[in-house]
Amino acid sequence: MTLLVLVALPAVAAMAGSIRRLRSLAPALGAGAALVATALAGTLAVTVVVGGPVAMVLANPDGRAWTGLVVDHVGAIVLLLVCTVSAVVQAFARRYLHGDPAAARFAVAAGALTAATTVMVTAATLVTLAVAWTLTGVILCRLVGMYRPAPSAVDAARRTTRAVVAGDAALWTGVVLAVTVWGDLDLRHQGDAALGGAVGTVVACSLVVAAAVRCAQLPWHRWLPATLAAPTPVSALLHAGVVNAGGVLLVKLSPIVGAAPVATHLAFAIGAASVVAATAIMLTRPDIKGALVHSTIGQMGFMLMTCGLGLYAATVVHLVAHGLFKATLFLGSGSAVQRHAGHTAAPPAPRLAPARAAQVAVLAGVAAVAAVGVAAWLLPLHAGGVALSLFAVATAARLAWGWLRRHPTGGALVTVVIVLPGVAIGYLALVGAVTELLAPSLPASGPAAVSAWVLATVVAVLAAGALLLHLAPAVGLGRWRDRLYVAALSAGQQRTYTAAWGHPPRLVPTPRPRPVPQLEGARA
Repeated sequence: MTLLVLVALPAVAAMAGSIRRLRSLAPALGAGAALVATALAGTLAVTVVVGGPVAMVLANPDGRAWTGLVVDHVGAIVLLLVCTVSAVVQAFARRYLHGDPAAARFAVAAGALTAATTVMVTAATLVTLAVAWTLTGVILCRLVGMYRPAPSAVDAARRTTRAVVAGDAALWTGVVLAVTVWGDLDLRHQGDAALGGAVGTVVACSLVVAAAVRCAQLPWHRWLPATLAAPTPVSALLHAGVVNAGGVLLVKLSPIVGAAPVATHLAFAIGAASVVAATAIMLTRPDIKGALVHSTIGQMGFMLMTCGLGLYAATVVHLVAHGLFKATLFLGSGSAVQRHAGHTAAPPAPRLAPARAAQVAVLAGVAAVAAVGVAAWLLPLHAGGVALSLFAVATAARLAWGWLRRHPTGGALVTVVIVLPGVAIGYLALVGAVTELLAPSLPASGPAAVSAWVLATVVAVLAAGALLLHLAPAVGLGRWRDRLYVAALSAGQQRTYTAAWGHPPRLVPTPRPRPVPQLEGARA
């Protein structure tokens, strides 16, 4: 009953807000319903952790579900994330959109999106999940085009619709093929189907493509930057919730995806390309929201890479962390712009002396080796575990180097040497704890789907590229680095069509205002 109320509450609030007489109350109804849904999601999460999955399904005589909802350990965490982000964003939108004619439309669409997402997260069968996925895409197009007929909103809605149609076509291709061969798959018993083979590979690749499109991965990424035409609450809801749907899809269907090596390699390749390209573009963006958009694309690429490596617990950790902090960044972007407006540029950071830089390199290397050694006890020593260890150590080392450049003191150096392995080990320990928590809902851990040779090649190429960019001026390649910067800057610009019919409208000259005659003796 709790699960049914949780799913129905945002939908009922959205339908009530769409009534003309209650339209002015739509923002309050939506925020209140999302807040109550968050409390119910917390209750369900505790129930699942203590007593196991909660199900509400209609089953066939053989016990297999043909429709219904199920909350397992993964679903409980993601459901709590969805309801929390929806409640925060809708509460923020009550003040942000106060007096805006689109406030009621946003509240109705946000409530409908929350209801559809909860169904998608808790779907018990493959067809139910696909239907909820399509509903979220339709509502997404509605949200993005809130400010029609503004040209930017029309362009954003067109780009988003194309992406949604492409992703849904890929998903439904896999669903129809799976239902034809395996029947309507009960997601609680995916292992009972004859996964793998030619059919399983096609189904898994279709799921990966659908997830990549919804996560705005290359080459389907241009719809997400276009959504900046929508108000800030819409951006926060999309970046913290909708784009995470690709990761939810792959985690819920991990037995199907993991049984097809071609699909896991495809997910890893798409994610790796998106991480490199989107991060390069993000570093060149002069606007805060543009940088946040491409940061989201890169982080979703890393999430796809973890799926390709078979690290589904790390995917869930990244999904939750990204949803929370990206919603915070978008909701606070306006304050950040206002706070930094008119401020002078910060002075250049001091540089370390050569002797101190060598000392830092030696100590950081020792700390990194220690972190990798301790990580061996926290994660299995397969390619995925090693890759996650390298990621944690490299990220901590980069943060430590940036800190030392701004605080080149002995105390800061000692602090960094102590904190660097602590941060890496803490991240890996968190992933290990989540792995244990989600063990009943995830496939048994095994060797990474992507081979160690492929992973080692990608890491070596990225490391060599980063080193070459750092040493470019010294080896006479400064011009190539400048060209790469310009290419990344140009790639972040979108060609927009400001008319619904596909070409820019004609320029109409604005008549010059006539001078207003002043009365005798009047002063300006």
